[in-house]
Amino acid sequence: MLASRTLASPWPLCRVLVSASRSPSRVNSSRACRPVCSTTSTSSTAAETDLVAAMRWKDGAVIRMLHDGDCPLCEREVNMLKQRDCENGRIDFVDIASPSYDPSQNMNLEYEQVMSTIHAIQPDGTVITGIPVFRSLYEQVGLGWVYSLTKNKYVGAAADRVYDFWAARRTQVTGRESLEVLLARRKLDEAGRVACERSKSDD
Repeated sequence: MLASRTLASPWPLCRVLVSASRSPSRVNSSRACRPVCSTTSTSSTAAETDLVAAMRWKDGAVIRMLHDGDCPLCEREVNMLKQRDCENGRIDFVDIASPSYDPSQNMNLEYEQVMSTIHAIQPDGTVITGIPVFRSLYEQVGLGWVYSLTKNKYVGAAADRVYDFWAARRTQVTGRESLEVLLARRKLDEAGRVACERSKSDD
């Protein structure tokens, strides 16, 4: 990730973007924004409306970033974004590693899902994944040029592949256990909390 005001990046992705074509066409990345619910049924529309209402949206925010607070490299970038966004408050930061992370307040995005790749949510409930997330976040802090090349169809596809490769290995690259182990441990922790709450309610 790009992690400092000088934009010196420990990520290989940025090198790919810089070395890519200097004359991109105005075509969006292959990984487009997608709504969580696409059905037009009345019940589904009502359910989606309820999900949006449950998000407790931060005043002034135009995008919510779901980030892994236990990832040291990720947090360097998050801190940079927070510093640049501190006056405008256009980004709502939500730590998915926190025990208090609640999927019901984040379009029902479960921990396992958001750990697999970067996710962001727009005020209308639209969920974005992958490179478009970074492009949107950087645009909000005046650094849209960093990811502007990914609007090119071919550059965007290449950037997606690089990011997917990184995302699948990021926990081990940053000195943590594999993603599979972390997910299994999270499930055990959640099961333990549920059992504890039930025990308290029975007393």
